[in-house]
Order: sequence, then C-alpha cells, then structure tokens
Amino acid sequence: MRSAWRWCAEAALGLYRSSVLTVLALPLPLVAAPVGYYGALLASSWTAGWHGPLPLRVLAAIGETLVVIMWIAAAVWMLHLLTSRPLAQATRRVARRWLGLDVTVTYRPPVTVTRMVTGYWWDGREYHKSEREAQRRARMHARFHDPQVHWDGVWCLIAAVTVLPVASLPLLALAEGVYLVLTPGLLPYGVGAIVAALVAAPFAWRILRPVASRFLGIAPSSPLSRRVEQLENIRADQTQSQAAELERIERGLHDGTQARLVALGMAMQAAEHLISKDPEAARKILFDARETSKTALTELRSLVRGINPPVLAERGLVDAVRALALDAPLPVTVHSTVTARPERPVEAAFYFAIAELLANAAKYSRANYVTIELDYQGRTLTVNVTDDGIGGAAPSPGSGLAGIERRMSAFDGRLTIDSPAGGPTRITVAAPCALS
Repeated sequence: MRSAWRWCAEAALGLYRSSVLTVLALPLPLVAAPVGYYGALLASSWTAGWHGPLPLRVLAAIGETLVVIMWIAAAVWMLHLLTSRPLAQATRRVARRWLGLDVTVTYRPPVTVTRMVTGYWWDGREYHKSEREAQRRARMHARFHDPQVHWDGVWCLIAAVTVLPVASLPLLALAEGVYLVLTPGLLPYGVGAIVAALVAAPFAWRILRPVASRFLGIAPSSPLSRRVEQLENIRADQTQSQAAELERIERGLHDGTQARLVALGMAMQAAEHLISKDPEAARKILFDARETSKTALTELRSLVRGINPPVLAERGLVDAVRALALDAPLPVTVHSTVTARPERPVEAAFYFAIAELLANAAKYSRANYVTIELDYQGRTLTVNVTDDGIGGAAPSPGSGLAGIERRMSAFDGRLTIDSPAGGPTRITVAAPCALS
C-alpha cells in the first residue's frame, strides 16, 4: 500500500514538473506555429488559381516558403530578445532546485555613461544629447548585444525541440486518456492512456538534465568574439579616460591659470588708475602682478608637461624616465637596455605608467628606494618597477593601477603585480611594439 502511494506521489510530482517545463519551453513554438500557419495561408493566396509553367510554379512555391520562414524568424527573434533571458533564468532555478544542477552565468552590465566636454553623453558606442537617453541606449545594448542572452535564445530553441516534446508527452497522454474515458465505448483505451501517462510522468521531466548541462550554461565564445568584446571594452575605457583627462585639463586651466590671469588683469587695471595718484602703490601692485604671472606660467608649464612632457618628445622614453627619477621624492635607480625609441603612443603610455608607479611608491609604499628596469626582447618592451616598501598593492576600481591596466590594454599590454604583505613590491608593465 505504501509503495502504491509512493508511486502515485512520484507520478503527481512528475506531472507537475512536466507541466512547469512545458510552460518554460512553450513560448517560441506558441508564437512560431501560428505565424507559420497563417503566414503560409497568406503566402499561398498570392498564387492561388494561377496555372503557369511548372518551373515558375516551383520558383513561386520556393519564394512563398522563404517569405514564411522570414516571418517566422522575425517573430522568433523579437520574442527571443524579450523572453529568452527570463525563461533561461527560470529554468536554471528549476534545475538547481530539482536536480542540484548549479549553473551560474553572468550578463553584461550596462556601460557607465560619461559626459564629454562637448556636453554630449557617451554610452560606450554613440553620443547622445541627454544622460537619460544615453543610459537607456546603454541598457538596451547591454541587454540585446550580450552573448549570454543570445546563448539563452539557443537554449530556448533547443528546449522547444527536445524538452518540450518529451516533457509534454505524459500531459498529452493524460488529456487524451481523460477524453477517451468520457467517450462512450472507449473506456479501456482511455484507462490505458492514463496508466501510460502516470508511468511516464516520473521520468519524462528528467530530459532536463542532459539538455541543461549542455546548453544552459555560460555562452561559448570564439577567439574572434572574445577579441571583439575586448576591443569594445577598450574603446569604452579609452573614451572615458579621454573624457577624464580633458576634464582635468579644463579644471587645471579654470582653477589655476585662468584665475591668475583674471587676477593679473584686475591688478593691471588697478595699477593704471593709481599710477598718477600713488605711484608707490601702483609699483607694488605691478610687482605682485609680475609674481602672479610667474606663478601662472609655472602652472601652465606643469599642465603642459602633464599632457606631453617636452623631455619625452625630445629625448625619448629612457631619458624621460631618468628625468622622472631625478624629480622623485625618494632615491630611484634606472637601468635600461633599450637602444631605440618605441612608437610615440606606446612611449607615452609607458611614461605615464612609470610616473604613476613612482607616485604610488612615494605616497603609499613607505619605500626607501625604487629600481626601474627597462628591457626590450622578443618585440616586447618590458618595464619592472621594484620598491622595498610595505607591499599590498592591488588594482582596485578607480585606482592608479587600474588606470595603468586600462591604458596598456589599448596596446595589448599587461600589468603584473607581485606585492605580498610586507613587501617588496615588483610591478611589471609590458606591451608588444617595434623600435624605431
């Protein structure tokens, strides 16, 4: 008796799980079938009653078939964009709860929009007039151009032709059995169909395991797609870095040089009014104005050096790094085996990376000395920056190390950090390039 109740419970549970899987796998066929049926009726009406030559009728039939296929594909594609992700996520939760199949995937987050100095907003791909529009387009792009979402669409297609027929079989048999039981004279057939449905119910839903293990996981990516995604991320990062750099220059000019030039103009105007009444006061104002002009010139030169250091443009990377070492607040030793100059963009990227590493060493590492080694082998320029500080360096979001990593990724470069607690810290920056 207990085994009979257990069998009934398993059959009921199987029918419930088959029902859930049928609902999750049904949307695409539910849309594709009527679109195909009514599309075929409409397409066939175009040539109804036409009795042309056989070759033309064959071509017309092929054309009608292609049109119907196109309509089905368009309907399935639109439904996929709207439903594939929630359906796949729901199926993953079901697989985790029923089968212990833990399938974890990640979806592409929207790109953080950036306001450019022109007033437009950049969403990683396009410029927009408003922040709201840029955010909306960034969300749309993250949702509709995510490889994982498209792989979820593949799952929905596979489930429609594998999980759906098998999982729905006991339900269809049960419904057919009930119908036959209620039909006079067909009671034995109806009972047989119901028994077959109850026997198959505990097993039919288990089709989920092999199909889900193969098609419900992380989207496979080809080297080309990975490279395209990497380049898109680099482009977005470089655009945001460019926007931040332009804002820094604008802020430096506005808060420093521009303010001092305005003060200089006001001082000259005051001296102009006082020169005939109080020459001594006018002389003092002019003296202060001259000092202000010197300070403004110094700030402007410092700002220009931050954009394009003259020593880098005139002498090259090695001499520019030696100049950085001379200006550093702690002892720095430079060793180089590089005999020529790399391309200018790569040279600038390395220069600013080394400048950032020296600044970090002076500010955070509590180091007593720093060693910089530049080497070129195998068409790769490598820079090692080593200090005897306290260690613990890591590229946290928004940090200078993360900025170096972004800057070097534009040149297929890499940033390697070896910084155990207690030190020493050894940071390697490398990128492929050619020397002139």
